[in-house]
Amino acid sequence: MELRKRHRPEYRALYKLPQWEPLRQIVFLRDNYTCQWPGCGRLLIGKRNEPNSPVAHHRQDHKGDLALFLDPLNVMAVCKECHDTGAQRAAHRGYVSGHGEDGRPLDPDHPWNRR
Repeated sequence: MELRKRHRPEYRALYKLPQWEPLRQIVFLRDNYTCQWPGCGRLLIGKRNEPNSPVAHHRQDHKGDLALFLDPLNVMAVCKECHDTGAQRAAHRGYVSGHGEDGRPLDPDHPWNRR
């Protein structure tokens, strides 16, 4: 609930646009109803608030930019659990946490990978 308070009401209104629901369905089909969050891969078969329910997540925060909001390349299918934890943190930080077997961060935008 606290995160929603920080969203401006005009941003929330974008999710009621008639183009949004068809875009969500296209993204879920494109991503084979599989969580695209790094390291997850869970099937998105849950209902409502279940951890494996599908969520359409914006890779880059749109901040009200309609073109970015409706860009299918900026939207990916994730499970509710990843969205409510890692995806929200990454959106506010600007990078995804986590590392490979070699100890290096997975996300090229992680501060350790920036030059």
